[in-house]
Amino acid sequence: MSVTASFPRPWQPDTREYDFPFTYSKLITKDWSVFFTETLRVIDAANGDTRARFENLVIGTQYALYTNPEHQFTFTVGGTAALGGTGSSEIASSYSTLTPIIYMGKGLGDLPDSVAWLQPVNITANLGVALPTEKTTATGATIPDVLNWSFAVEYTMLKDNYTSAGHRYPTGWVPLVEVALTTPLDGPDAGFTTGTINPGVIWVGEQFQFGLEGIVPVNSRSGEGLGVRAQIHFYLGNIFPNNIMGKPIFD
Repeated sequence: MSVTASFPRPWQPDTREYDFPFTYSKLITKDWSVFFTETLRVIDAANGDTRARFENLVIGTQYALYTNPEHQFTFTVGGTAALGGTGSSEIASSYSTLTPIIYMGKGLGDLPDSVAWLQPVNITANLGVALPTEKTTATGATIPDVLNWSFAVEYTMLKDNYTSAGHRYPTGWVPLVEVALTTPLDGPDAGFTTGTINPGVIWVGEQFQFGLEGIVPVNSRSGEGLGVRAQIHFYLGNIFPNNIMGKPIFD
């Protein structure tokens, strides 16, 4: 679950937007997972009008295609489908959007001890293309294909801990900076990139993690207001290790 608060935009003076996404993820096998996300959006206007509406339901999947523990590298493929018409017509589109995505992660723990200060650094990157099932709106406006690309640099300050049964789990702080960008590939805004830079920190425990990030627009096209995002993730595999909630459906 996460909460995102976005503060005034130049074209929406004194308007605040709060997003409450709820995601459930389930391992089918140890390498393959599916997830479902529903987002409640609350818009608080300057005139006192507050509206709460649901976005379209998003379903997704990820498969760990290649993992190299020795070099701390992983390559994952997946995608999402935002199902048109499942949310409120006031904020959600009537068409669906399909987004194939690749995910990559690389830890620097395999570097030599001469640069030990870099060993806690991890770098992740995502690349996807959002493909709408319709190309024009009812008014004739173009609905573009959109390149979504992001990367993050994390500095791991985790330490190993052990349960009474000897199960190892990490705990501690992870400072990070995330950059999330979008670039339309066609239509009148083709090639114009917008996005945010999100500095923050994550606290990792045995059964959950909590994160807090700032939201800073990368350019004037992305808006001028600042925002903040708080997230909490529960590890059902650790909370319910011996039943269907925590274990993969197929071991």
